[in-house]
Amino acid sequence: MTRDDFEGRVLDAREKMYRVARSYLQGEQDCLDAVSEAVLRAWQKRSSLRREEFFDTWLMRILMRECVNIQRRQRRMVPVENVPERPAPDGNVAALRDALDALSPKLRTVTVLHYMEGYDVSELSRLLRVPKGTVTSRLHMARGRLRELLKEDIE
Repeated sequence: MTRDDFEGRVLDAREKMYRVARSYLQGEQDCLDAVSEAVLRAWQKRSSLRREEFFDTWLMRILMRECVNIQRRQRRMVPVENVPERPAPDGNVAALRDALDALSPKLRTVTVLHYMEGYDVSELSRLLRVPKGTVTSRLHMARGRLRELLKEDIE
């Protein structure tokens, strides 16, 4: 894979990568760090990609591993007091974001990848390395939980 091919494919996937990182991580800076590290690792390991048609899946897998690494590092950190809050986004977006954040990481990830990024159940099964039935049950549980959470916001 040439440098230009790699660059073009990464540029095409950058928004998707950010959204996937956001499904794992809370802070914007952490998401940007995860995306940057994933791109760097992908560039360094590009020779290990066997089939170029699976580039997006391969890149997302690297990104998810990097997100998990950042989560591990965060667990070891002591929280800082007096951190300024971010301004709240508009109502519906904020409610959905809060509801997604309330989901467990497994449910949040499969939901974002399926509904926001357009991966089908088979692709998610390969990407997450779980059976198709697990993907569908996680999607079912996530929809039910989101329904509950968003219903609470309306009432």
